[in-house]
Amino acid sequence: MGTKTSIILTEDKIFRILRRISTQIIENNHEVLRLFLVGINGQGFQMATLLKNQLQLIKPDLNCQLAELIIDKKDPVSSQIKLSIDLKELERETVILVDDVLNTGKTQAYSISYLLQVAISKLETAILIDRSHKLFPISASYFGLALSTTIKEHVEVNLESSKGAFLY
Repeated sequence: MGTKTSIILTEDKIFRILRRISTQIIENNHEVLRLFLVGINGQGFQMATLLKNQLQLIKPDLNCQLAELIIDKKDPVSSQIKLSIDLKELERETVILVDDVLNTGKTQAYSISYLLQVAISKLETAILIDRSHKLFPISASYFGLALSTTIKEHVEVNLESSKGAFLY
């Protein structure tokens, strides 16, 4: 990792992106009375929490449920994937899998595989930054920024205290 850091997204830009993604989610799911935001542990769950807040501001009558999917991103094959709610609750529901960065698609592929153990009605993905290093056939239903980077560059997102996205 290099020492030079570039700011990709400021806090203000992140909130505008989340507002836009929330609006798109509502437009594409206007008939849905309830949906589940499943955030991948870490910044994906933080993003899901922020999206839920935006969705409730835009459409207060939407029953928006939040769940955290816990997966070892470095070794999803060997690790046990867990969900903070009973997986059966997602049966016949609209689910949006949320993560901060889509790199190779590996984390999302294993997460989707886990979620599809039950008969989900509709499954979409929401990503803040979509990089172009895919090794798995995964695409984002909703994304904030498409970013072409080298494989050696690192994208870091912070959605907690000092919000921003950075390129190293």
